[in-house]
Amino acid sequence: MKETGKGKRLEDRLLGDEWADWKPGADGAASSDAPKSLFLFFAFLVLAIALLGIRLFWYLALPRFESFGPGFVLTARAVFIAVCCVLAAWYAAQALSAVLKVKLAPSFMVSRFSLRALLSGAVRIAALFGITRDRIGSSFIKFHNDLMYATGTGKSVKKILILLPRCLSAEIRNRIKELGERYEFTAYTAFGGDEARKAIKDNRPDAVIAIACERDLISGIQDTAPKMPVFGLANKRPEGPCKNTSIDMGELERIVRYCLSK
Repeated sequence: MKETGKGKRLEDRLLGDEWADWKPGADGAASSDAPKSLFLFFAFLVLAIALLGIRLFWYLALPRFESFGPGFVLTARAVFIAVCCVLAAWYAAQALSAVLKVKLAPSFMVSRFSLRALLSGAVRIAALFGITRDRIGSSFIKFHNDLMYATGTGKSVKKILILLPRCLSAEIRNRIKELGERYEFTAYTAFGGDEARKAIKDNRPDAVIAIACERDLISGIQDTAPKMPVFGLANKRPEGPCKNTSIDMGELERIVRYCLSK
């Protein structure tokens, strides 16, 4: 394994406003974990609100459309129905692909037309129910990874870049190093989004596996997924955010094996 991004002091990160919802002593791993169905439910609510908005626009605009004649009304109605059907099919194809683990959505949906477009709205609506960004983020990451598996996105690549956070424990770093000796991937410790983007630009990987907290992962996936395959792996925080974090090594190896499989 080639590891870069060393040479900087891995000091404890000060907790800022972004971790205001974390309470000392809380089990960060347990509190953030959520099934992919959670994101899919709130993404569905966002889509439903959008469809209701389209229906309201039709209701308000109908009198004006009628002034152009019955032919125009029929054409406009057909367009509105088509848009609604396309949006519903767009959601259903990706949701069913991830849930059933079969390729019902084309691969380009993962990069260009993924349900991550509904993520911001899902986070806002979930907050009204007292659900944190991290739980929605955990759910979204599982959905995104399963959609990648189902559509065959990021499979059979030659070069993998694994982006590591500075907060990983020494034990996990050593285990990642051992894993890298078997699979020959490049690992880079990124000290922020700018460094992560620079590492991707410099290394030119075929696929990226990003390890971080949920809130950093969803930001990175939204930024990187349109350009190349990217998997997310949320860290576990037994000592709180940004200190001696760990990961599921079995899941990391599963992703690596998938990316390198023929």
